[in-house]
Amino acid sequence: MDMSMTGRCRVSHLLVLLIFMFSKERIEAQRAGCKSVHYDLVFLLDASSSVGKEDFEKVRQWVSNLVETFEIGPDKTRVGVVRYSDHPTTEFDLGKYKTCEEIKEAARKIQYYGGNTNTGDALRYITTYSFSKEAGGRLSDRTVKKVAILLTDGRSQDFVLDPATAAHQAGIRIFAVGVGEALKEELDEIASEPKSAHVFHVSDYNAIDKIRGKLRRRLCESKWSSAQLE
Repeated sequence: MDMSMTGRCRVSHLLVLLIFMFSKERIEAQRAGCKSVHYDLVFLLDASSSVGKEDFEKVRQWVSNLVETFEIGPDKTRVGVVRYSDHPTTEFDLGKYKTCEEIKEAARKIQYYGGNTNTGDALRYITTYSFSKEAGGRLSDRTVKKVAILLTDGRSQDFVLDPATAAHQAGIRIFAVGVGEALKEELDEIASEPKSAHVFHVSDYNAIDKIRGKLRRRLCESKWSSAQLE
């Protein structure tokens, strides 16, 4: 092997090493950034008949996987879950579970009943109750960010714009994740600004885990404030 070939090999190996190190540092920085900010985080899950029992099992696993992003604890990130169909129902309140493992175990047991898709009613519910002091919300601590992640697979059977606007005005940052036939226009009405950072859409429930990394990056954005994402 001549010297030029040897030199090119060394450069290639160096580039590979640098890319690996950069990727590792970026992942670690993302997790550090996420864990340095504390949230009151509520998952708002469509449990209507269009979802089905088999796909709802994938929803349970998705929630469990996302929870690992956060540093869980009474003085850190608290997680709650609300499922909805005809009516919204609290599966568990913010702060009920104190560790990541407890939340993951509870996520695996989220109930599924079927029914209609009343997303607007569910948005009103989380605004008035799920982030309240009664539900474990930390309203007096301005360093805690209020976040809702909504997952739905269809058109709402009630209006969503007004309750979504009320939620935004209450300081709740909403990520809207649509599956299958979920309407882009409706997701835009629900999500916080900028829409490009807060709206996600996938073809089916098999694909929801594919957006987990991107959603985590948005959640863990170090520039977060209670107003807008830069």
